[in-house]
Amino acid sequence: MPNRRTSAGAERPVAFYSDTDRAMIDFALRWVNHGGGPDDEIRSAFAMSTQDYYRAVLEILDRDPGSVFGEFGLSPVMVTRIKAIARRRIWLTR
Repeated sequence: MPNRRTSAGAERPVAFYSDTDRAMIDFALRWVNHGGGPDDEIRSAFAMSTQDYYRAVLEILDRDPGSVFGEFGLSPVMVTRIKAIARRRIWLTR
């Protein structure tokens, strides 16, 4: 895994994002203005429960917080909105 130099001069690994990670974030972006995607579309697109999908989205966004802005072209506000939706949907499916 490649390394990225931090402002303190130390090196840390750069997060790797798979095609599935990208598809999950694209899906989340498509549905962000509607409070998230429908459960049946999540199941058919990603073969996982809604709760597992949103846990994965949170993990992707938290993997390397500094890189998600450039990697996915997301603003800090959009990352915050997606995370809020993910947390809410996880809470609702308990």
